[in-house]
Amino acid sequence: MKLGRITGVVACALLFAGPVQAGAEEDYQAGLKSHREGDIVGAMTPLRAAALAEHPKAQALLAEILDRTDFDADALVLYRKSAAQGEPEGMFGLGAMLVSGEGTPKDLVNGRAWILKAAEAGHSQAINVIAQGYLKSEIGYTEAERDTPAALAWIKRAADNGYLPAIDALAAAYAAGNALSVAADPALAEQYRNQANRIRQVDPSKGKKKQRRM
Repeated sequence: MKLGRITGVVACALLFAGPVQAGAEEDYQAGLKSHREGDIVGAMTPLRAAALAEHPKAQALLAEILDRTDFDADALVLYRKSAAQGEPEGMFGLGAMLVSGEGTPKDLVNGRAWILKAAEAGHSQAINVIAQGYLKSEIGYTEAERDTPAALAWIKRAADNGYLPAIDALAAAYAAGNALSVAADPALAEQYRNQANRIRQVDPSKGKKKQRRM
């Protein structure tokens, strides 16, 4: 069942249904399995039981479902609980809601701080958002902050994730030597260009995507 098809009545009923008698981790795993299989309604009951037992990953996943179905206030509560326990998914979700002003007044300072905490914990999407913030002067970063060691470090971490905007930026910076506070380095520029081509499945000699073998 698709997220957008969950009605408000169904979502509320599942959110406040009686707890399932099972261990929090077992409930979380059951909810996660249903979620991965596309059974969102089936996922919510065990996830709620685990969330009530203060399972941080369950809180974050249930918050994500509620956020996508516009139950922003409920999602925010769960993200806060998850983030307070140090769960990267919770920290990132909370930060994203604060930055965008979903269910709460927009708060770039605290939102970025939570996203940064998630990134420091290794959350891939958070790392990419921080890098994009530096590259595009978003989430409170300024253009002047783009050419700093901190910016370069996060952009490189995003490139390690395979994040194309970061890879392209590094390829251009090392080719020209006039951006991101790096000196020209043709070898590194070529390395990042090759990485981007592999991700895009582009054959540089032909200028088009490689044909996949059957």
